[in-house]
Amino acid sequence: MLCATAAVTMITGCTPDPPTATPTPRLTPVRGSVADRAPYICYFIPQAAVADITGYTGPYEAGDDKRDPDGYSCVVSNDEQSLFITRYDVSAPPRVIENFLEFGKQSNLVALPEELGKGGISDFEIRMYQYRRTSVWFRCGSNNSLIAITVKRNPARDQDHDLIQLMKIAQRRFAELFKCQPGGPPQG
Repeated sequence: MLCATAAVTMITGCTPDPPTATPTPRLTPVRGSVADRAPYICYFIPQAAVADITGYTGPYEAGDDKRDPDGYSCVVSNDEQSLFITRYDVSAPPRVIENFLEFGKQSNLVALPEELGKGGISDFEIRMYQYRRTSVWFRCGSNNSLIAITVKRNPARDQDHDLIQLMKIAQRRFAELFKCQPGGPPQG
């Protein structure tokens, strides 16, 4: 019996430890710049930014850029999912941005720079696909307007930084489209 115990002890003592899992390297998102240059798709998105920001380099379709005097949405998508979704409202009530901000509190909300207006950036899911979305309520001329931009998640990019740059481009383009002067936070 003593020999059997010694043999079991030697066998378990010589058994190698189970392999430890190799830590998965964590991507550090790249903080790139978004070039503000034509051509633009879906009103506010520089066409060159589609591949840079989403990481998607295949074929895609973009909405018709139809300009409505009140508000409109536009989608850039491939056969599988949306890559960008833009929306604008020339005159939006405060409840629209308040609903967005309330939802954002449960969805990784990041504040936008105050000079853009009232809004934020948060996570968003559409049909099991992950997105990052920004909405801002801002003054343009005498109207309190709203712009929303949703982008397909790309962990290789600092998309909060990208969305802030895109919102600056969007407000400039909005002002050109509707001949108004952007003025930061909304009135009232």
